[in-house]
Amino acid sequence: MTCLNLNSQQSWPQKTPSFPLQNYNFQPSELLVLEMLRLYCQNYADPSSHAWDKVFVLGEEELGPYDGAWVVSAVGGLIRAIRNGRRRSFEFIVSCCPSCRQQICTTELNALWLVQAARTENIVAMETAAVLTLDGHNTKDLVLSAQHLGSVLREAFPEERHHRYKPSLTGYPGSTH
Repeated sequence: MTCLNLNSQQSWPQKTPSFPLQNYNFQPSELLVLEMLRLYCQNYADPSSHAWDKVFVLGEEELGPYDGAWVVSAVGGLIRAIRNGRRRSFEFIVSCCPSCRQQICTTELNALWLVQAARTENIVAMETAAVLTLDGHNTKDLVLSAQHLGSVLREAFPEERHHRYKPSLTGYPGSTH
C-alpha cells in the first residue's frame, strides 16, 4: 500500500512509483472501479480496516442499491481473479486522501486498462492488459471476469457511450465535487 500524504493519520509505506491520474482518459465507471479495487486491496492488506464495507457503501451511493451491488460484485470477481492468478504482489495506492486519489501506480494502471478494454469490448487490448496485470500467467479466468465486469459497466453506465456522464466521486480528475 502506498499513501503519498505524509500528514495523514495513517502512515502507509511509500514504495510504489505512481503517475498523475489526469494523464489518462478514464471514464467515470472506470474511476469508480479503481476506487473499489483500492478498497478491496486495502481490506486484503489490512482486514481490520473493514474497507470491503466501504466498497458496498460506495456502490450504493454512486449507483443505487441494485446497480451498485451489481458493480460491487463484478469488481469483487475481478479482484479475486487477480489475486488467484497473480504470482507477485499487487501494489496499490490507498485512497486515504485527495492527493493519493490523483495518482495511479503501474499495477493499478494495468488493471484499469483491462477494465477499459473490457468495457469497450476490445478483445486484443483486454488480452494484452490481462497479461500485464498477471505478469503473463493464468489469464483465462481474469479475462472472463473482466468481460463480465465490462458487460455490467455497459449496462450500469449506458451514458458513457457518449462520454457525457459526470462523476459524483470527489477528488478525481474531471469530478465536479
